[in-house]
Amino acid sequence: MSTLERFQVHAFARTDVGRVRSSNEDYLLVADLSAGTRIERSGYLRFPAGPHGALFAVADGMGGAAGGETASRLCLATVYGEVQANISAFRRPTREALERILIEAVGAANRSVYQLAREDDALSGMGTTLTVVLQWESTVVIGQIGDSRAYQLRANGIRQLTRDQSLVGQKVFSGELTEEEARRHPERNVLLQAIGVRPRVELALRSAGIDPGDILLLCSDGLHSQMATEEIFELVSGSQDPDQACDALVELAYRRGGPDNITAVLVQFVPE
Repeated sequence: MSTLERFQVHAFARTDVGRVRSSNEDYLLVADLSAGTRIERSGYLRFPAGPHGALFAVADGMGGAAGGETASRLCLATVYGEVQANISAFRRPTREALERILIEAVGAANRSVYQLAREDDALSGMGTTLTVVLQWESTVVIGQIGDSRAYQLRANGIRQLTRDQSLVGQKVFSGELTEEEARRHPERNVLLQAIGVRPRVELALRSAGIDPGDILLLCSDGLHSQMATEEIFELVSGSQDPDQACDALVELAYRRGGPDNITAVLVQFVPE
């Protein structure tokens, strides 16, 4: 038995419309791929890390109330269906196999959203960001489209696992802007890539290892735009449990104005 098969996955999710928007265009996913169980809105899911791993995702829709919600929901439903169908074909998937599964799933999601937007005038121009994490044993593979984020938190600090595919994200990476300046920049919502906008997308991939006690945080920009990375770490590390930390993150973004929908998925890998 591998190390991670003796882990419990404790996943907590919360999404909030915020103070300004009239509807919530964010969507989320927490899925136990071994048991076939999942949640797609606020809630929690606890399960043993099984032979087919787990899938976590956040999607931030755009294109108006109907379009944005449709895009994010369809994107995650397609990604889940594709990953669930393909992961069971591998007894011990390599990192390269996990990456290929994600690439094909995200490609299918992009085609589904793009085609529906072309067929329905009411949904024309819709799209969505996507941050998705596929976990198997002690490996996670992270896929990124847009500016939702994934972080890894340990006792000694926090690191951002994704790079924002946005105009200001590019400027932060090149050193033209600081993180604080980027959060206030007038072009902070200009994305370089989104699901469903063009016929094809280029999925940015990264892999990481999991240690006992590690926490993963996936969130939409409605959360990370309202606080510094160090604040996220201090709030999570200072909370009594991940459930409380997930609520506290969303509530802080709300108190600071909640100008956008706010979504957080917080996952802890707990030794049995």
